[in-house]
Amino acid sequence: MPGSRQVRFSTQTLLVCTGIVLLSGPLWAAFRVTWPVLVGASFLGSAGLLLLWRRDVLSVRAVLWGGLLLRIAYLPVGPGLTDDLYRYIWDGWLQWEGINPYRFVPSDSALVSYQDTSLYESLNSQEYYSIYPPLSQLFFALGGLAYDGHWATSYYVLKTLFVGAECIGVVVLTRLTSTRNVLLYAWNPLVLIETAGQGHTEALLALLLLTAVWAVRRRRGACASLAIAGAGLVKIYPFALGPFLLRRFGWRAVWPGALLVAGLSLPYAAPYAVPHIKASVDLFANLFEFNAGPYYAVKHVLWAWTGADWSKTIGPLFRGLFVASLPVLYGLDAWYKWSFRRACLVLIGTLFVLSTTVHPWYLVPVIALGVVGPRPSWPWLWLGLCSIGTYLFYVDGPYWVWIWTGWGGATVIALFRPYAPGLRRYVLGDYRAEPSAAE
Repeated sequence: MPGSRQVRFSTQTLLVCTGIVLLSGPLWAAFRVTWPVLVGASFLGSAGLLLLWRRDVLSVRAVLWGGLLLRIAYLPVGPGLTDDLYRYIWDGWLQWEGINPYRFVPSDSALVSYQDTSLYESLNSQEYYSIYPPLSQLFFALGGLAYDGHWATSYYVLKTLFVGAECIGVVVLTRLTSTRNVLLYAWNPLVLIETAGQGHTEALLALLLLTAVWAVRRRRGACASLAIAGAGLVKIYPFALGPFLLRRFGWRAVWPGALLVAGLSLPYAAPYAVPHIKASVDLFANLFEFNAGPYYAVKHVLWAWTGADWSKTIGPLFRGLFVASLPVLYGLDAWYKWSFRRACLVLIGTLFVLSTTVHPWYLVPVIALGVVGPRPSWPWLWLGLCSIGTYLFYVDGPYWVWIWTGWGGATVIALFRPYAPGLRRYVLGDYRAEPSAAE
């Protein structure tokens, strides 16, 4: 009995300490000078989460209420880490002014009457057309409705909308996996920073992808089709997941999503919409690179070998490799009868491995999908944690160390997992067996 009381006390102490560290995140995120502390607190908080996961003592109610409290704590954080929300608000504001957000770049002379604002000055891509699909634009319009000449009101309205959607996603997650796996997502520092802290659209994307997994498990093809179509209308790449549904449900998994895409795209339909979106996507892909470990590795090897910069060649080559990999992934899914969750994770993971830019918030969906299986996807969880450190690039802090530690560590973990189950169980605790169909 004394030993039992000691274990309970230690767990309570661990829970309190982990909670305090995670709740301190908004304070460190608020000021650039304390971003290094934010990175350290994220690692310390994640260590606490790992120990709590290993002990598996929290109830689902505790995990959900804790996740809600943490998100409320992060909501007041301003747009310091990223500035994407300014573009969200800009696109939403234009819609209420009767202007298609895909028509003009913000710097266009046709928008001169909108350019003498603090919102315009805060935009990070004034020379680029909007690349956000229609469902994202509808959310932006809701934020734009609250625009009163200053971005703050719309900013917090949008964040509240996205966090509300993502909280529903956490509840869906409880229907898909064990409580201790839900903990790894619901209290994850990167997820908290990027959803409640910075309000990225990945918050909505996580909900839709998890809903699709839930629908597939319950053989609800129409619901899965709508969820995947909705995800593609938030970020374009989930449309590539459609053939996975086609194998499982046939054409009845196509028409509901197709109708949703047509219905939500109709208000924005114009001859210039697709060309303008493609132009900006191509510019982003050709000009930007960030936290892309495999891309950097190939680039630096070729530079050391030839003395030349191959970035303009490697980027298009990697995109071509991803497109070429799609039929292979569809074939492997059919041959090995992957779970839908695994198929989605492999395809999205392949996209990120072959990308030239992997901003920290991009990883929120793979973290959500990665905790659904019986074994959490530790490589993606590790990469997500290390990606928080890449924010130090903007304050002249260490950058490359986080890329090599993140991608290199994820590679080592991925290679290590199949060959050392005994040591893995000793370090991380016993995995609880789940039927493969639940994956």
